[in-house]
Amino acid sequence: MKITPEVRKQVVQLRAEGLSYPKIGKRVKLSVTSVTKIVKEHKVQNEPIEAKVLKICPNPRIIMVYFGEKENHAKCVVRAGLNYPPDKTIMVRPVETSEEPLYRIA
Repeated sequence: MKITPEVRKQVVQLRAEGLSYPKIGKRVKLSVTSVTKIVKEHKVQNEPIEAKVLKICPNPRIIMVYFGEKENHAKCVVRAGLNYPPDKTIMVRPVETSEEPLYRIA
């Protein structure tokens, strides 16, 4: 099956929203391996993604951010001591992790 640019874009967007590889695969009807390859190819380009601050965590270097809807949230590594008020728009980049989605300030 040929993977169209539209499907690739959808995979990248769903990953940016914090969905896991298996959930993305089910939604777009691709294998987890294909989803992983698409996401890794996109990460090479490493374009910043727009996110909003959900809340500050007890660890001063971590904040929770969300993409679109507040249900799709992830952790973001930041500099300690800077002000990140809720709903502030920030640009983030994904960090390679094996367990959960993690981002850093772009």
